[in-house]
Amino acid sequence: MELLCSPVDRGYPAEYLLARIKGRRARLIRDWKRLIFDAGLFDASPPSIPDGMFKIKSPVSIGAELVREYRWVYEQMNRQLRRIFAPFFLYTELRTVFMCLRRLKDRKAGALDELLATSLLSDTVKDILLVSEDLKTAVARIETLFSSQSPRYAGLAVTLESEGLRGVEQQLTDRYLAETVRSRLHPLMKEFFSRLIDARNALSLYKFLRLDLTKQPTFIAGGSVPEARLQEIAKSDDLLRACALIQELTGVSVDRPDPTSIELALYRGMTRWLRKAGRDPFGVAPILDYLWRCSIEAMNLRVLYYGRDLERETIAAEIVQP
Repeated sequence: MELLCSPVDRGYPAEYLLARIKGRRARLIRDWKRLIFDAGLFDASPPSIPDGMFKIKSPVSIGAELVREYRWVYEQMNRQLRRIFAPFFLYTELRTVFMCLRRLKDRKAGALDELLATSLLSDTVKDILLVSEDLKTAVARIETLFSSQSPRYAGLAVTLESEGLRGVEQQLTDRYLAETVRSRLHPLMKEFFSRLIDARNALSLYKFLRLDLTKQPTFIAGGSVPEARLQEIAKSDDLLRACALIQELTGVSVDRPDPTSIELALYRGMTRWLRKAGRDPFGVAPILDYLWRCSIEAMNLRVLYYGRDLERETIAAEIVQP
């Protein structure tokens, strides 16, 4: 069963898409410092971003612009590129699935239609999210759909009963990452997903030690750090060892061992790796680098939006420089 839509393959060569992306990359925001300290940024309605691709109307509109840009890239790809990047796009669309499941409780008129208008999800998935009469039914149908890809997705409906929707979101994401990294991937995509798993495992380890939790964290298989090492650090009850691991993975020094600093280090580590890989003018690396840069720009704009009343230095510390 297809989980992503299948637009017409126009047969464009990879070189065509690389050339288009090179031009669109020039529209991404470069001078974040100028925006951070622009006192009049939010005076206009909507605010104007002089050199950005996305417009700040609301956090929802930023997310919609990101999905729209992803869809544009996906539609320009030929069949071979779509096969390579399908795991990435489906991973990003999990967020759409979760947002729709949350909104099933509200049933706001048109809310789900708006979310799914530009989504890359297949019609089958969209129908489940649109016509399911309640959350329990929707999750059961999502479980059936994903289980057609692998039996390891079984149990989502049970998780909903015991841990609620948040548990479903974590379980589906973790299983998706573990299943994806085990599949036959392009080497660059395999390393990307392995790094994603490392980041999620390191963050789980940090939160376990920082919050002094009693339940041992469940780590995702497929990262570069062996589970035995993660478990050993967890048992050591040494937060500094977790921070040292994060620095080892990202190459970013963690000066303040707080949640924000840890997450920023993980984002910056991935950004550095992709920026280096994306310097190759050929192949798929520049495409993945661009998609990641778009996601970072959207994330930074949300930080600006939510932090518009905070001290500028505080906001500057939470921006990921691409």
